[in-house]
Amino acid sequence: MCRLSLPGFCLLVAGLSVLPAGCSLPGAKPDAARYYVLPTLAEAAVPPASVLHVGLFPVQLPDYLHSRSMAVREGASEVRYHDDERWAETLDAGLTRVLRAKLAASAQVVVYPFRSDAPRNYDVRVQVLACEGTADGGVVFSATFEIFAPGAGAGVQHAFTAEPVKWDGRDYAKLAELLGTDAAQLADAIAAALPAK
Repeated sequence: MCRLSLPGFCLLVAGLSVLPAGCSLPGAKPDAARYYVLPTLAEAAVPPASVLHVGLFPVQLPDYLHSRSMAVREGASEVRYHDDERWAETLDAGLTRVLRAKLAASAQVVVYPFRSDAPRNYDVRVQVLACEGTADGGVVFSATFEIFAPGAGAGVQHAFTAEPVKWDGRDYAKLAELLGTDAAQLADAIAAALPAK
């Protein structure tokens, strides 16, 4: 067993008391991330009960768009994720929200999972193919959607590509706004393709 003399013990305590002043841990860096949502362009009035009832399945995304970090396409096969620019909600949830709000202007919309007592004339399934900015300042948004009778499982397939627009490559709030506009245009295309009741 090791024993310290009183002077040795005092020296040890004095030495230990100096350590915290001489060495410090780096402070935590503040989170510099900014968070964005796809804007809902306008709150739609509830349509009358006589209009179509549409079931909207969750929007399907390619795996590379499941990141919360915003994606920018650098080329045909390169995608860069910007960790300081993030979606505040998952992109599939945001797209489903925008489609539901916009479609509500022309149809009663219920979102999956459907209640057993929810009447539906048609179901809609959306597959987003691209939803990102590009390094050269473009915005890419394309999707397919399918409209079918409940229980049919398959129906008429449609393709949608948004009109090309530009962003400056730095303003991610503007990119989110433009992608929200593209999603609203997709909702308009779905509404136009719905068969009359």
